Amino acid sequence: MTSNTRTAADDLRVVVDHWQHLRALVDTSTPAVWTPPKDVADYLRKLDEHHAAERALESVMTPAKWLARPGEHDQGAAARPEREPLALAEQFAPLRLHVVDACRAVEVALCAIADEIAAEVQRAPIKRLSRAIPGDRVGLDLALLAARDEADPQRWHFNLGDRSAVRAAEWLISRLEGKPGPCMPIDDAQRERIGRIAREAARRIERTIGNDRRREFPMSRPCPYCGASLTMHRGGTDASTVTCENGEECGAPVPIVEGRRTWAAPHELASLEGALDAAAHRAVRALARRRQRAAADAGGTAV
Repeated sequence: MTSNTRTAADDLRVVVDHWQHLRALVDTSTPAVWTPPKDVADYLRKLDEHHAAERALESVMTPAKWLARPGEHDQGAAARPEREPLALAEQFAPLRLHVVDACRAVEVALCAIADEIAAEVQRAPIKRLSRAIPGDRVGLDLALLAARDEADPQRWHFNLGDRSAVRAAEWLISRLEGKPGPCMPIDDAQRERIGRIAREAARRIERTIGNDRRREFPMSRPCPYCGASLTMHRGGTDASTVTCENGEECGAPVPIVEGRRTWAAPHELASLEGALDAAAHRAVRALARRRQRAAADAGGTAV
């Protein structure tokens, strides 16, 4: 569970430290070893290749053409290149698609915020001469500087280079820590934006990994408010919770989470325990009254 005292850099290190753990969960039902199996690695590699091909295709299209409706392009304009059938569709799909969703959501969010921050604080890359002049020492030095600048690990690339969640997290950590590089220092507003995305990315990873070890235990006593079944959820990185299978139909004074009344806070769980005890006490008294009435009815019949 994400701590309120954890910094944005700490949240980003959660991404760096647990990214391979998350990818290893794609189709592993009991991940005792944090090593992605070959089929998972192949699947994600082909998924990466597909996304790279899509981005390459998008790069040749202008925003106006993307926004235009079909048939609105100029008649003389070249037709949009057809996409080849996806080879990815022929690969086996992992059973745990919620983990794939988490991988993609975290990666897209971190790369997007890195793009935004880099556009604001990163200086333009050094350009080499468009036409090299043989024997020009200045041109050679400029080309060398441009190559070094391009390869600088502190430079964020907007193109199809290393745009992974881990790379984005490491680059953002460097900006938060003010490491030297081709960037100006970030301001408080930019720190806040990075922190918000980092916090959500860490929470998504921790919840996804934690939910894999989370277990559900049906409770023996029904909901004291509606009589439906109660379930205890334990394990993982989150605290224990209890849910009622009913949502709006249940009158319990707790929030509805994913369609179920949910007791999560300590005072909510304590109130549920009290309500369960009170319901059990009422049930005992009701049973005693029924037995008394049955005994009285039996006595009257005998007379």
